[in-house]
Amino acid sequence: MKMIAPFDIALGLTGLPFKMSAAMMMLDIAKRSFNAHSYEELQNLYREDRNIEISDDQLRLVTNCIGKLVYDDCLRKDQALDHFKNRKNYRRKKSGTLYIVTESATLNIRTENGSTRMENRLGLVFSSKNIRSFRSESGQEYRKILTKEYAGLIGNAAAFGEHLYAAALRNGLEEHERIVVISDGAPGIKSFLTTYCSELDVIQILDYTHLKETVFRFANAGISGGEDTKTAWGVRLMELIAAGQISEAMKMAEPFKDFKRVGIPNIRAYLDSNKDCIDYPAYVKNGCFTDSGAIETGNGSGMRERLKLPGRRWDAQTAQYVLSAEMRYDSGLWDSDVVPLVYRHLGLRPPY
Repeated sequence: MKMIAPFDIALGLTGLPFKMSAAMMMLDIAKRSFNAHSYEELQNLYREDRNIEISDDQLRLVTNCIGKLVYDDCLRKDQALDHFKNRKNYRRKKSGTLYIVTESATLNIRTENGSTRMENRLGLVFSSKNIRSFRSESGQEYRKILTKEYAGLIGNAAAFGEHLYAAALRNGLEEHERIVVISDGAPGIKSFLTTYCSELDVIQILDYTHLKETVFRFANAGISGGEDTKTAWGVRLMELIAAGQISEAMKMAEPFKDFKRVGIPNIRAYLDSNKDCIDYPAYVKNGCFTDSGAIETGNGSGMRERLKLPGRRWDAQTAQYVLSAEMRYDSGLWDSDVVPLVYRHLGLRPPY
């Protein structure tokens, strides 16, 4: 943008990108972009709320700038990987449980020839030491996570594993007595565990909600009869699994071992591949969460919903930068990590 003297000099904007202040505009734009469905919507918000005219392209550039800084620096993946390569076996006092929760969805990414689907992977890490129990006015007990960290990556499982390991290490991967991993059973999480957690006490749990969705998806496609018959079959299978009667559930699924349909998992093969991760009564007895929905506060879902809006095609880098910044904000690390990072990058003294 063109400098307007002496106003830019008086406002201290001459050495800053986009000719806007770090605190009042750049960081504000990045945060507002998380909740806007589009940059056009964000453009209208600034026009109506602050009487400021900023083009949607400029808003995108500012958000990408902040997001790239976060992606390159705040994740500190390289430091974590150096630690992993040079780690030594030594005894240390361990206590508590570290939870690692993962899920994934596909995202529509622009290409030169149209578009393609890429995996949008999300991880959530938190410690049992940062969970507090409360009782509602009705006497119902519930648990709240006070401190957590998200890691998001658009790309392959191996690259996501590096970022997830960095987040887990920062949250005490090696200081906890046990690690509980809740996932949708995708092959990538098994590779993560083999690579980074082979020397740790790990409990792997198939996300109960994901299992339930898979069972009823199969019932709709693979069970003959009307809707009531399909539902009854799914309910009975889930009852067996919830009661820990895994062998009985496997027998119930046995007649469908040869079932094949594109997009629908074979329920017998699905249960067999996850049979070591669905002993829910034992997990509950040990005080473990079994469902990512029960621990997900919704903070990480807003950006993912924006990324998946119908008809939306993203540039892969743009989507990653926005997602990275969003994950820092949802982790409660915006003020402690992102704000100082941006000020340092601009050669300014942090505000605190």
